[in-house]
Amino acid sequence: MCCVGGVCAFPPSHAAGSDDVYAGWHKQYNDSLKGANVVGLNQYIFSRHLKSRKPVVVGVIDSGIDTSCVSVTKALWTNPKEKPNGRDDDRNGYVDDLHGWNFLGTRDGSFNMVSAGTEEYREFKRLYPKYKHVRDTSGVAPADRAEYAYYTVMRRKAKINSYLMFYQISVQKQQSLASVDSIVKAMPAVAADTLTLRGLIALPVSDSRWDTLLQAMTTDLYRTPLTTKWTDYLSRQRADHRLMERRIWGIEHDKDKRLLMGDDINNAADRHYGNNTLTVDGCDHGTFVASVIAGQPADMRYAGIFPEARIMVVRVSPNGDEYDKDVASGIYYAVDNGARVINLSLGKYTSPQARMVNDAIAYAARHDVLIVAAAGNNALNIDSTAYFPSAVDSLGNPFPNYIRVGASTPAGTRSSLSNYGLHKVDIYAPGELVAGVFPGDELSLQQGTSVAAPVVTAIAAMMRAYYPKAKAAQIKEALVATARRLNGIALVDAEAAFRQLAGRR
Repeated sequence: MCCVGGVCAFPPSHAAGSDDVYAGWHKQYNDSLKGANVVGLNQYIFSRHLKSRKPVVVGVIDSGIDTSCVSVTKALWTNPKEKPNGRDDDRNGYVDDLHGWNFLGTRDGSFNMVSAGTEEYREFKRLYPKYKHVRDTSGVAPADRAEYAYYTVMRRKAKINSYLMFYQISVQKQQSLASVDSIVKAMPAVAADTLTLRGLIALPVSDSRWDTLLQAMTTDLYRTPLTTKWTDYLSRQRADHRLMERRIWGIEHDKDKRLLMGDDINNAADRHYGNNTLTVDGCDHGTFVASVIAGQPADMRYAGIFPEARIMVVRVSPNGDEYDKDVASGIYYAVDNGARVINLSLGKYTSPQARMVNDAIAYAARHDVLIVAAAGNNALNIDSTAYFPSAVDSLGNPFPNYIRVGASTPAGTRSSLSNYGLHKVDIYAPGELVAGVFPGDELSLQQGTSVAAPVVTAIAAMMRAYYPKAKAAQIKEALVATARRLNGIALVDAEAAFRQLAGRR
C-alpha cells in the first residue's frame, strides 16, 4: 500500500463476487448509476465515425506494476529507442528503461525500497537529535524557534509524543524493578529463582520503600498471572524496555534507507538514479490504477476505460508517504519520455520540499502535459487543510494543467471517505466499487480517490488521442465546465467533455 494516511492505500472494499452486478458501473450514466458516462462517449465516437489519431502515453506515477499481469502488460508503453542490453541506448540517463523507471531502488538493483513511514515521522526523526532534550522555547535560540515549533508539530502528528512519554515511564519502572530485585536478593530466606508474583506481594519486607515500589508495578501485576515467576516477569519487563530503548536509539541513529539511492535528495536536477525494476512488493496499487485506465482482462466488465492508452510505469510510492524528490523526478521522467497525461494517485499532508514538486508540475505545464491527481481519502476539507502536491505557482495560483479529483458514489454523491474543497477539488469521479485488476489478474472492486483519478485520466487520454492538438489547459477546462452539478458536487461527464472539445476543433 502506498500512502498510509494519504491516498495511496485503498480503504477496505469489495472483492469480485457478490457485488459483480456493479462491475463496470463507473462507465455508465443512467437513472440509477451516476457514473462517468463513458458508455455515452463511446456511442458518440461510434456515431460520428471518429478515429483515434495519435497513441497517447499515460505516465502512472505510483507504486510500480506487476509486469506478469497479462491484463495490464498488454497496455504497457515500450521505449522505442531502448533495448534490454545493459546500456542506455537512447541516452536519456536511464539504463534499460523499457517500460518505465523505478526511483526507489539502488542502481545495481540490490535494494528496492518498500516501506517509508509517514512524512511527519521522517521530519520528526530528522530534527529529533537537535531538540530531543528541549522541553520549551526557553532553551531554544531565537533563530531556531520557528524550526522548533515545526518539530513539535511533527512530533505530535507522528504520534510519537505518547511513545516518548511511555518510554520515560518505562525508565522509571525499570528503576523500581531493580530496587525490588535488590531487596528480594538481600533476603536470605527467600529463594528468588522460584519466587512467584503472589509470593512477592506477600513478602514481609521492612524496607520503607517497599509499598511505593509495589505500587509502581500495580498495573502490570493486575495484567499478569500471579503464578508467574518473579525472575520470568523481570526478564520480560527488561526485554520490553530494551526494545523501547532500541527504537528510541533508532530514531536518532538509524539512517533513512532512502539515502541508499545515491542521489542528492535536495537537488531536483540530480534525477538519474534508481533502476528499471517495476515489479516490487506493494505494486498492487499501481497495477490496479493502471488497469482502471487501460486494463484488458478477459472479463470486459473489469476492462479499463481506454485500453488503447500506453502505460508508462514510474515507481515513486512506497508503503508510506512518498518523498518529494521522487515525485518530482517521476514527473520530469514522464514528461521527458513522451507522456501526454500523468496520473498521480498519491498525496500527503506534509511536504518539506513542496516547491520541488511544484517546479516539476510547472515543467509539465510548459510541455503541455496534463496531470490528474487524487484528492485524498480522509474526508477533509482541503481548502482549509494543507494537502500536497499543492500544485500552485510561486504566486499561489493553481496550475492550468493540474486536475484534482474527488470520489463519488454510484448515486452521484460525494463518497464519505473523499477529501473535498470548493477551490481545491476540481471534479469528482466514481470512487466506490470501481472495477479493475490486481496482480495475478485478480478481478476486484475498489474504492478511494486513488481509483477516481484514473477514471478522469483515462477520459483525458481519450481526448488527447482523438484531438491531439488540444492543449492540456483546454482539456481541463472542458472536463470541469461540462461536469454535471449533482448533490453539491461536479461529476465528470466524459461524453459532454468530449463534445465540448470537439466543438472547438
